[in-house]
Amino acid sequence: MSPPLSRRRLLALGGSAGATALAGCLDSITGSEQEVCSSGYRDVGDVFTKRSIVDYLRYASLTVPQSIAAGEQFVATLTNESTDPLTTLGKTRYMIQRLSPDGTWRNTIGVPKDYEWSPSQRVLEPGEELRWEMTLSANEFSGPFQRCTIHTQATYRFIYWGFSEHDAGIALAAPFQVVE
Repeated sequence: MSPPLSRRRLLALGGSAGATALAGCLDSITGSEQEVCSSGYRDVGDVFTKRSIVDYLRYASLTVPQSIAAGEQFVATLTNESTDPLTTLGKTRYMIQRLSPDGTWRNTIGVPKDYEWSPSQRVLEPGEELRWEMTLSANEFSGPFQRCTIHTQATYRFIYWGFSEHDAGIALAAPFQVVE
C-alpha cells in the first residue's frame, strides 16, 4: 500500500492539473488549432466541402500571394479566363482554411449564426475579376465573415465556391503561407 499524499504533493499535483486545464482554455482564446467563433457566429461547416476542391479550372483562375506576413494586406483575385460570360454567386462565397498538423484543412472564419447565403448571381464577362482585399484579423473580411482562429505562421488556402449553373459542385482553391 502506498503512503498517503502529503499536503505539499497534493497541492503540487493540483497546481499541475489546473495549469494543464487552463492551457486548454487559453488555446480556445488564442485560437490555436481549435476553431472557436465568437458569440453569434458559426463555422460555415460543410456548405462547400461537398464540392470538389480543385486548384485549376480551364475557364477561371484564382490568384493569391505566395506568402504574406501577419498583419499585411491579403488580396485574392478570381478572373474569368474564358471567352464566355461566367455566372457566379458573388463575392461572399469564399473560405480561408488552415492546414492542420494532421493534414486536414480547417475553416478559420465564420458567419453570423442566422446568415443565409444570397441566391443572387453576378456575371463576369471575359477577363473580368472578383477581387477580395483583407487583413487576416478579426472583422476585416469581405462580406459577413469574422475570424474564428488566429492566422499564425502556417499553410492556408483561399477557396472560392460560388460557381453557379453546371459548376455548382466545384470550388477553386489557391494555397498561401503566413510567415513572420
